[in-house]
Formats: sequence, structure tokens, C-alpha cells
Amino acid sequence: MPGGVELSEGEQLMADAAELAYRQITPKMYADDGRIASHVFGPSTSDNGKPSYSRSSVVTAQEARDWHSANANTPSDGVWAVSVGEVIEAQRYVIDDSNAPLPADGVRAPGHCFVDFRGLSRNQKKDLRGKLLMHALNRGEIPTEGLLEDGQLFA
Repeated sequence: MPGGVELSEGEQLMADAAELAYRQITPKMYADDGRIASHVFGPSTSDNGKPSYSRSSVVTAQEARDWHSANANTPSDGVWAVSVGEVIEAQRYVIDDSNAPLPADGVRAPGHCFVDFRGLSRNQKKDLRGKLLMHALNRGEIPTEGLLEDGQLFA
């Protein structure tokens, strides 16, 4: 594998540089000043170096947001994205794990993929998160609508 990346059963490297990887942004991912916090595009402690994204070739930004809002602990507040090419330019990979064996909870978003942060030092993670954040901010938020509450007719 290039650069020593290891793929597990059902995983594959994403190679289309133009494909977007959608990241769900929840209300707790904003800094006090209202901007997206710098850590958002990287892994949390529970991600094992594999922060969740969704493939634009499999789901629309709206479908990804709807699935997240219906299934995650915190609904999505918006969708931002980085391209596979931007990740590769930063010397990392996007890995599609949608065909990997299901996790213990048996749930995985359609088109699930992750940016590979495994094996990076703290400073390397911080640098990569910053690069991905800048690409996402330059692209701007991907237009989507929040889920309607039961009985609500309009957003």
C-alpha cells in the first residue's frame, strides 16, 4: 500500500481527487466565537484515528445530514466537505469502509468513509486538521436543510 497505509477487510482507498467527503458539524463543534472549532476535521478520542465522513458519490449532502440527524446522539447543524485530492495533497488518505464488517452497535452511515489519522503525532494531527479546516472553509458550507420536527410543516 502507498505510504504504509493498512486496509482492513472491506476497506478501499478513495482515488477520485474531485470526490467530496462530507463532514457533519454539530452545535458543540463551534468555538465560542461562532466559528467551526479547529479540531472538527480530525478524530475524537473514540474514533481511533478514523473520523467519520460520507462519500459524495454515494449520498448527497442532504442524505448524509438526514441520516446523521436521525441516528447520531447529536443532530447535524450543517455539512462541510474536503475533497479526496485535498487530503492526498496533505499526504494522507480517505478510506471507504462502507463494506467493512459492521461495528458492535451495528450501525454505519451510507457511504461511510474516513480520513486516515492513524499513526500521526499530536502535532501532525493538529497540522492536518488545520489544513482540512482551511479547505472546508474555502469551499463554504454545503447547502442542506435540518430535519423537520414531528408536526412541523416548514423549516
